[in-house]
Amino acid sequence: MQRVGFLMILPLLVILLGLTMYPFGYMVYMSFFRYSLASWEKPQFIGFSNYRDILRDRTAISSIDFTVLLLAVAVPLEILLGMAIAFLLRDTFGERVFRSALLIPMMVPAVVAGIAWKMLYNFEFGPVNYFLSLLGIPKISWLGTQFFSRLGVILIDVWQWTPFVFLVLYAGLQSLPRDIVEASFVDGASGFSAFRYIEFPLLRPLLFVVLIIRVIDALKIFDIVYMVTFGGPGSSTHSYSFYIYKVGVSFGWDIGYASALSVLLLIAVMLLVNLLIRGLRLKETLEL
Repeated sequence: MQRVGFLMILPLLVILLGLTMYPFGYMVYMSFFRYSLASWEKPQFIGFSNYRDILRDRTAISSIDFTVLLLAVAVPLEILLGMAIAFLLRDTFGERVFRSALLIPMMVPAVVAGIAWKMLYNFEFGPVNYFLSLLGIPKISWLGTQFFSRLGVILIDVWQWTPFVFLVLYAGLQSLPRDIVEASFVDGASGFSAFRYIEFPLLRPLLFVVLIIRVIDALKIFDIVYMVTFGGPGSSTHSYSFYIYKVGVSFGWDIGYASALSVLLLIAVMLLVNLLIRGLRLKETLEL
C-alpha cells in the first residue's frame, strides 16, 4: 500500500522538484558565469568574480545597508506595536470592530498601498505635509532626501505588517488558559506581573515564529520600494531584492551577477533563520 501511495504522488513530486530545484540549481550555476542578455554573447565562466564584484559595488552595499536598517528598525517596531495593540484590545468594548479595522492595511494590495502612500507623501499636496503644517512643521520632502525617504518606507512597512503581528499574537492570547492568569490575580499579582511571568513566557514561542516570518519578509521587501520610491533618491532606498530586480530584469539584464546576488540573499536568510531558531533553543536549554 505504501508503494502504491508513493507512485500516486510521484508525478506531483516530479513537477514540484522541477519547478523549484531546477531553477534554484540553474541560478547557482549561472552565478559563476558572465552572462548578460543585453550583450548577445555566450555565457563565460568567471568563477567567483561575480561574488567579488558585490564587495566593490556601492549600490549593492547601499542596498544591504538599507535592508539591514529595515530589519533593525521596522521589524522590532512591528513586534512591539503588534503586541501592545493585542494586549490593549483584549476584552475591550467594541473589540470586534477595532479588530476588523486594524486588519485593513494587511488586506490592501501592495500596489494599491504603494500608490496611496506616494500620494500621501506628495510634497505640495500630500495630506501628511498638510497635517504637519497644522502643527507648525514645515513641509518635508519625504521622497526627495535620503533620511526621509528611508523613514517613509519604514513607516509604510510598519503600517502594513503590524496588523499581521497583532493578529497572530491576539489569537495566541485568546488561546491562553485564563484560569492560570485569574489564579495569579487571586494571589495578589498585578496585571504587569501576570504578563511578565505567565502570559509572555507562554507567548514566546509564537513570538519567535512571528519574528522569523517578518525577518524573511523584510529581507525580501520589493513591492513598496518599487511603487513608492523606485529605489530613489539615488540608491538610498534600494532594498536588496529591488536591486536584484534592477540588475537582472529592469536595467542590467545581467543574469550572472543577479544570480550571485540572489544566492547571497538566500544564504543570509538561511543564516538569520538558523540563528533565531538556535537562540530560541539555547534560551529554552538555559531555563531548564
